[in-house]
Amino acid sequence: MKLNIRSCQFRNGFRGFFSMLSFSFGASLILLVKGCASTGYPTGGPRDEEPPYVVRSVPAENSLSFLGDEVRIEFNEIIQVSDIFQKLMVSPPVNKQPVVSSRGKMLIVKFEEDLQLNATYTLDFADAIRDNNEGNILENFTFSFSTGEYIDSLAISGNLYNASDLSPVANALVMVHSNKADSAFRTQVPLRVTRSNSTGRFSIQNLAPGEYRLFALEDANRNYKYDQPGERIAWHSELVAPHIGFHERVDSVGVDSTVVVQVQAFLPDSLQLFMFQEDNIAQYLADFRRPLRNKVDLVFSRPLLEPLEVEIVNKENFDKSAIYESSARHDSVSLWLKDSLHIKNDSLFLHLKYPVLDSLKQHTWKNDTINAYFFDTNIEAREGRGRRREEEALPEAPSLKIEGLKANVEILEAVAIQFASPIENINRDRLRLFQIIDTIPKAIDFDIVQDSLRLRRYSIEFSRVAAGKYSLEIDSAAFTDIYGLSNNALKQGISIRAEDEYATFYIEIVEPDSNWLLEVLDRQEKVVRSLKVPRNGKMGFRFIRPGDYIIRIVDDKNNNGEWDTGDFESGVQPESIYYYPETVSVRANWDHIINWEPKHFDIYDFVQRMRSKQSSSAARRP
Repeated sequence: MKLNIRSCQFRNGFRGFFSMLSFSFGASLILLVKGCASTGYPTGGPRDEEPPYVVRSVPAENSLSFLGDEVRIEFNEIIQVSDIFQKLMVSPPVNKQPVVSSRGKMLIVKFEEDLQLNATYTLDFADAIRDNNEGNILENFTFSFSTGEYIDSLAISGNLYNASDLSPVANALVMVHSNKADSAFRTQVPLRVTRSNSTGRFSIQNLAPGEYRLFALEDANRNYKYDQPGERIAWHSELVAPHIGFHERVDSVGVDSTVVVQVQAFLPDSLQLFMFQEDNIAQYLADFRRPLRNKVDLVFSRPLLEPLEVEIVNKENFDKSAIYESSARHDSVSLWLKDSLHIKNDSLFLHLKYPVLDSLKQHTWKNDTINAYFFDTNIEAREGRGRRREEEALPEAPSLKIEGLKANVEILEAVAIQFASPIENINRDRLRLFQIIDTIPKAIDFDIVQDSLRLRRYSIEFSRVAAGKYSLEIDSAAFTDIYGLSNNALKQGISIRAEDEYATFYIEIVEPDSNWLLEVLDRQEKVVRSLKVPRNGKMGFRFIRPGDYIIRIVDDKNNNGEWDTGDFESGVQPESIYYYPETVSVRANWDHIINWEPKHFDIYDFVQRMRSKQSSSAARRP
């Protein structure tokens, strides 16, 4: 019995052990399943969206009497640097760019030359530093120290714009000179320098009290000097004196009350610079070619001041044996040869004489001699044709082609034709123009007028009406060119667009200046209409095609009907422009009335909304 009792006890104990084990396992399984039912693995906290920050440095920020050659800056997390050679600006400028490296959380700047004594140095890293994990950028990071017993602490700031369209200019050097002579911009390294950011904003820090000249430069050869003709520049017309002042700010102190408070600021902080490229390209013959035996094309680097003089070397009377045709801007010239002896010669030596401006911008003449050689690329083709069998058809006789005639014409557009070569004779009796009225053609009067510049283009001028239908008939041999080629017969219907397909602008300018020029631009900012603003400021533009337009005013100082760039040597700034603050969308058969006060133009608001790729408070007025 005892044995049985013990056996029962053993069995009961063993059964209890397994019951407890099963309970523990079940409980563990429930906890495990509950844990697995959560939506994900532990994340370690919210995503890091903060840029790195400085925890310590050697030397300390704004320290004095620094005599070393290395700066160590430690951040709160591991960092990386990008494009440091392009982005780091050292001010005052150094001859050798310092070596910059990062090791974990440490940024090390090693100078390759001795620093100036008693100078305040600023290291401007722009946006070159970011954290290693999330790539958060430390924007506009600067670090300053002094090699003397004091640190300069004043600052100036502002915005840099493209003078021709007011778009922000990024990554340009903005600098100050304590030397007030204009020549310092060309010959000396600046006292302090920074770089404009993506919104065109710049800030020059650690300035001493005094007056400075302010410049901006797109530095092609990285020497901090304006010494290359292609470099774009800007300068402030007045001396700049940094100082500490105050801005007024309105603060709310209750539901229904506000108070104006004074906020300390480094001034001036709203300077405006307008960058441009001077019109200083030298005048020279950029290219010449002879695409046809009877034609020589000459291309110049800039428009000619006066017509080109041409002579054939060792021959006379070139003017009588060629026709001179210039482009609209007079920056290229085509010479159409008429003399058969000149046309047959592969080599044609020409002596060119054309006006240029010397280094003092005085008018003088330059001489060039060229060999306008004709390379005949069709010799093999002609030889191949000569071996054709006699039964093959002969090619069609050459004729003078009429080009450019359009079937649908805008109301203000010219009805024009053009030719591949100059015209010698026009037989007026072989041209007829009809107005189609109820399908019945009625002959009408017209004139044919040669373009004053494009000599191979002719306008058909007649009294026409909107939505009118016309027919132009040109008989064969109506036109004959200087080489004896005549045209084939041509008949072309012409439709003038209806008036209700257009819109009308009525613009009233408040307080206009006497030399303002108003321009209407399309979405690509090409000028489609322009008009000098009258004294009363009231203007109308009829027959505007539906679409989106930009309106601006050019302060046309020299009254030449277009925007002009600046001239540093003469102290002439580029002509000012003012934009209407909104894009104007016009609809067909509508009148659009615009009232505008250009003198209240807010450039900061305009640039932020219409020019900047992204909104940024840096582009606003401080």
